[in-house]
Amino acid sequence: MLIASSIVMPDALASDNIPTASYFALDTMAPENSWAIRFEQRSSHFDERYDDRGHLSPLGSSFNNLNLNASMFPALSALGPGASLGTTRFDHKTDNRISILTIGYGLTPDITVGAIIPYGVSQSRVNFSVDGGNVGFNPAFNANQPIGPGNFPFAPAGGGIPAMGTTGVQNILTNPAFGYQYKTLQNTRSEGFSDPTLGVLWRAMKTPGESLILGVGLRLGLAKKDDPDNLLDTPLGDGSTDIRTRAEYFYDLGANFDLRLLADYNWQFSDNARMRLPALSQELALASSKQKLDRDLGDYYEADIELGYRWSNWRFASTWHRFEKKSDDYRSPVGTDTSALEAYTDRRADQYRVSATWSGVQAWQQGKLPLPVIVKLEFQDTFAGRNFVDVQDIYLQVITLFK
Repeated sequence: MLIASSIVMPDALASDNIPTASYFALDTMAPENSWAIRFEQRSSHFDERYDDRGHLSPLGSSFNNLNLNASMFPALSALGPGASLGTTRFDHKTDNRISILTIGYGLTPDITVGAIIPYGVSQSRVNFSVDGGNVGFNPAFNANQPIGPGNFPFAPAGGGIPAMGTTGVQNILTNPAFGYQYKTLQNTRSEGFSDPTLGVLWRAMKTPGESLILGVGLRLGLAKKDDPDNLLDTPLGDGSTDIRTRAEYFYDLGANFDLRLLADYNWQFSDNARMRLPALSQELALASSKQKLDRDLGDYYEADIELGYRWSNWRFASTWHRFEKKSDDYRSPVGTDTSALEAYTDRRADQYRVSATWSGVQAWQQGKLPLPVIVKLEFQDTFAGRNFVDVQDIYLQVITLFK
C-alpha cells in the first residue's frame, strides 16, 4: 500500500489556510505533478513471545531447560530410560533495524501512485549450552558409515568417555551423519530488501476538516523466505505476493483535537516454500523431511484508532493498533501431514503508540527551510497478543515534497 508523505502543492502550503491533515502530513496523498518522499527508520527489539493462550514466555522457551533424552533423540533408548545428553540452557533475543523509503507522485489532485521500498537488518543473539548429561560419543563410531547396532554413536559417560556437553550437541545438530544438518546455534545476522509495494491512492472525500483516502497495492514477494536449516532465522519479509487494500479517515474534532482511523486488509497469494516437516510431537525435524510445499499464508488486517492534539507546530497523538492474521495452510505434493507447520500460525497483537510530530511548514513559509519538512517520532509497544512476539518499536520519520 502506498503511504505517501504530503498532500498539497508547495504553492498551497504557502497559504495560511492549510488543512490540519496537510500541515502534519496526516493525509496520505501526494501533490499533483509533484513528488512526495517519506524516509522511515524503525528499530525493534523482542525477547519474549505471547503463546496461544496469550501468556508471555521467553523467546525460544521451548528449547530452554529441555532434557535431551530419548524423547528428543530416539536412538538414546538403546542406553536405557535414564540416558540423556544433558539439559539445555537457551536464551534468545532479536533486534531489527528497518529503513523504509516511500515515494509518491501525484497524477491528479486526487490520485497518487508510488512505491514502498523496505530494507532491513535482523540480528539474533543466542546463548546456548548443555550440561548434566550422562552420555558421550562412542570412540569407535565412524561418522562416514550408516548408524546401526554395529556403528552406534553413543556410549555411557565415564571410563574415559566425557559427557556430551554443548560442543557435542552442536555436532549432532550439524553433522550430516546424524540426519539433522542444521546450522550451528549461534548469533546470526541477515540483511537485505524486504517485500516492496506498488500502489495507488484515491482521495474519495476532502473538506477543510475531513478526508477519506482509499487505496490498493500489490506487494511483491521478493524477500528471502525462511531458511529451513536455521533454527534462529528471522526473515526480513514473508516472501509472499499480496493484494493490499486501505481506507484512511481523518476528522478535525475542534478545540485542537483530531481523530484518525485506518484499516488495512491484506490478501496473501498462494506460492511455494521449501520447509522441514516435523511430526506434531517432534521438536526437531530431520533434514530428509524437507519438501517443496504449496503455501498459502493466512490473510491479515491491521487497524488504527488515533486521537491527536495540536499545539502550535506540534502534534501529539496516542494510537491503539490491532493486528490479526488467519492460520497458514500448507499442502505436500506427496500427501505428507503438514498440520505441525499450520499449528499456532493464527496471530493477534494489540499495541499502543505515542507520537510527537513537528511540522516545518511554517519555517519553510518564513524561508528558514529550503523544503517543507515534517518530522515524527513514535514509540510502539505490544500489550497483548497470541502467537506473536512482544515487540517494542521506535519510529523516526522525515517527510518532504518537491516538484
